Amino acid sequence: MYKLLSFIAALLIAVSAGAQNAKFGKPSQEEWDLQSVSFAPDAEAVVLYKSVDVTYKLSGGFGAYGSNGDGSLDDSGSASTGINKQIDPETTSMLYNVKVRTKILKDSGAGYASMDIIIFDAQDDQSVLEEFYEMSVVVYSMVNGKVKKKKVAATNIKNERVDKFYSIRHIRVPEAKAGDIIEYQYQLFSNRITFIYDTQLQESIPVLYAECKMNIPYFLQFNVNKPEIKNIGSTVALGHLQIGELQNGFEMPKQCVTNVYTIIARDMPAYDGVIDLENLKSGKVYCVRTELKEKRYDVKPDASGPVRHLIIGK
Repeated sequence: MYKLLSFIAALLIAVSAGAQNAKFGKPSQEEWDLQSVSFAPDAEAVVLYKSVDVTYKLSGGFGAYGSNGDGSLDDSGSASTGINKQIDPETTSMLYNVKVRTKILKDSGAGYASMDIIIFDAQDDQSVLEEFYEMSVVVYSMVNGKVKKKKVAATNIKNERVDKFYSIRHIRVPEAKAGDIIEYQYQLFSNRITFIYDTQLQESIPVLYAECKMNIPYFLQFNVNKPEIKNIGSTVALGHLQIGELQNGFEMPKQCVTNVYTIIARDMPAYDGVIDLENLKSGKVYCVRTELKEKRYDVKPDASGPVRHLIIGK
């Protein structure tokens, strides 16, 4: 009986440890108890949770899902391309909602509390816009059995121009130490609606859970590619977005059918090497890569590229 109870208790602990804490603002007890990574026992830090949620905002000018056949499913199980190809960036935009939770396992891993994010920032084209919203970086520490919460000051978040197309936002977390849990949350607005940034699933430290979810209107058809390894699974389903359209002075909501792609990675080993833009573009670092199927739009070829939601080294 004792052995049976011990086995059940161990099983429950394993199940609990495998559960993902998607609620930010309160690290779970399992996350506090985590001292090392089973598949990477020497890791100095670990990404506990990471999610990148991409959705669109529509405001009129598009055919809604209905009896005319717009948005019906084709043989591939995805929504078919709509008849209306005119996409106005003034009425269509994208929003990336990003969350990352990291734990420092050893004092020597304090440098992994920092993050760099690259965004499109064209010097010569002010019509193309990307902006950060609601950025928050919070450090949780356990002191004498009590959780202490501290926000990272804005002075530790700085922007730097990379070239005429891109800028990088540096996030630095001072005085991070072993046992600390850091939560990063931000939203990125973009009107580059025919580009979806690559979502990085692999980092320079192990990643226990990473999720990419994209809710894409049917009139934008993308090839969505993921690494073909056992740690990564994916699904596609039919969804919808609300459309606001003014009629006689009133906002009339409608629905636009969407393709909802969900890619989930678990227990990703650290990338053994330097993570840079070349390794990201080449596919050496595991990413979700999304590319427009039909090149109908007049966009500069050098205006595309991956965004790095990455934990940087020391």
